[in-house]
Amino acid sequence: MKGLKGYIRNMKMSGKMSLVYFLFAGIFLIISMIALQVSFSIYDGRLYEKSLQELDFFSQSVNGSLQEIDSLSAEIALDKGIQELLMEMEEESYLSARYSMMLNNLRRMIQDEMYSYPAVKNIIYTDKRNVSMTVGIDTGKLQEDTVNELLEKFGQKKGGYVTKNPTEGYPYLLSGRDIREVKNATLDYMGSFILTSDIVSIIERENKNLAAEHATLYVYSQDGFIYRGDEEAPVLLPDVTENTGYEIVRYEGQKYFMCYLRSKPTGWMYVNFFPYTEIYGYTTRVRNWMFGGFLVLFLGMLLILRRMSVVLTKPLRVLTDSMKIVEKGDFKGAKNTVSSETGMDEVGQLTQEFNVMLDRIDTLIYENYEKQLILKDTNYKMLQAQINPHFLYNTLNTLNWLVKGKQNEDAGKMIVELGKILRAAFAREPYTTVAEELDNVRGYITIQQYRYRSRADFAVDEEGNLEKYMVPRMILQPLVENAILYGVDNTLQKCRVRVSAREENESVVLEVQDNGQGMTEEELRMLCEGTIVPKGHGIGVQNIRERLNIAFGTDCVFEIESSPGEGTRVYIRIPGIKAEEHNV
Repeated sequence: MKGLKGYIRNMKMSGKMSLVYFLFAGIFLIISMIALQVSFSIYDGRLYEKSLQELDFFSQSVNGSLQEIDSLSAEIALDKGIQELLMEMEEESYLSARYSMMLNNLRRMIQDEMYSYPAVKNIIYTDKRNVSMTVGIDTGKLQEDTVNELLEKFGQKKGGYVTKNPTEGYPYLLSGRDIREVKNATLDYMGSFILTSDIVSIIERENKNLAAEHATLYVYSQDGFIYRGDEEAPVLLPDVTENTGYEIVRYEGQKYFMCYLRSKPTGWMYVNFFPYTEIYGYTTRVRNWMFGGFLVLFLGMLLILRRMSVVLTKPLRVLTDSMKIVEKGDFKGAKNTVSSETGMDEVGQLTQEFNVMLDRIDTLIYENYEKQLILKDTNYKMLQAQINPHFLYNTLNTLNWLVKGKQNEDAGKMIVELGKILRAAFAREPYTTVAEELDNVRGYITIQQYRYRSRADFAVDEEGNLEKYMVPRMILQPLVENAILYGVDNTLQKCRVRVSAREENESVVLEVQDNGQGMTEEELRMLCEGTIVPKGHGIGVQNIRERLNIAFGTDCVFEIESSPGEGTRVYIRIPGIKAEEHNV
């Protein structure tokens, strides 16, 4: 939370103005979209209910047609003429010609009854003698088990209406009843008849009343499918226990609306589904257009306000940029950045005061600039002068021991190397190339090898084009001298001193490393803080650190690593300033 407050506090004024608008307009946009979504949801709910009502009306129409078939069966069973004919047929032998004539009369009477019911394709009559007759068109042979099952149910119902749902093997509705004698109210069994009805034609006739043009209708029962509106369409059946409802489903990446209803009289499930966009596409497009319009308006206003805020805060931004230029020390550039023509508002008055301040600061800098340059140059030369007596004393001390040991030839070579080193040390130019600095170290190591011989092992490594980079003089020699003083002199074992210089990513890395006794953490801390008392007459490390800070400032890295018993490593990384770019 604190980080967020700090981020907002540090934002630019134009950003803060845009943020305020974004918050208030965003809240308004969200409330508007929620209200719009609620309105469309209510409208969608009404559409869903209407679709379900249409499906309910359709199922009632189908049930009405099924009720007509039931009425037809009742009319045939209770028809006075048919009952009288059946009573006469009972008295005749089914092998007689008169029986055959009466059977034909029965066929004609049943056909007359069927004439007004095109959905009934045939009627199968069976008398108590198991004599059967089919009236109507052939719809395929019924299984004997199916016929016996229906006749058994007819008997159980004692003249009541019985139905059998269509199946995949026989896609017709089977229904019927027994004919019971009603003339004498004896209700004696006189025969049975089975009606075969084309339920598909009934459903397709009523299906035209559904509003959706591309809807797919399914009707099924516990025995299987009764009707499939499209044989090639995917089967999407609701996995629900409710008798009525609707839901949105997805199938193969497409969105569908599905409503379903279970008919109470038949127990059939009616399912109607169609692509969601078919009926709700228009409302969806309107909703998306309104949402898009709100969003475009919001973003447009945000861009306009953003533009206005940039214009309004431009004077402040210019003043801020000018202050940043002042931080870099370019007062003239800062003054040129600020416009001389300012308004009389608060920002304009602040700009005028800032111009006056720049004029005063420029005057003070002009008066003190040369004094600061002279002071810095004097400080640098004093630091450089400190290294020369320190180095000379140690070298002459080594030469004294060689003379006392009557090693005149070695002493002569040392004097030659000493002359080269002193010539470089007393040079007026305080900078040299890295390659020349390594040559001076090699000369110094040559002198020290005469003194320490088998007690020390020296190595100088270089990598890259070091002749083109500049470095302050006498940087490495005092570090090698300290490695000898604190490493070689403090151990009886052979000590290795390694000096390396390499070019690395536009920088120069210098390292001096020994495997002497090293320093404790307390000694290392005191050395880094400059509070340790140096041995001998030198001030090596602190002197080098100060000279590098003067030469390179914060771009220089000076690190010392040391552990007792493992030695000391001095790491220096300086910017790769080339000779042609260097200006002392």
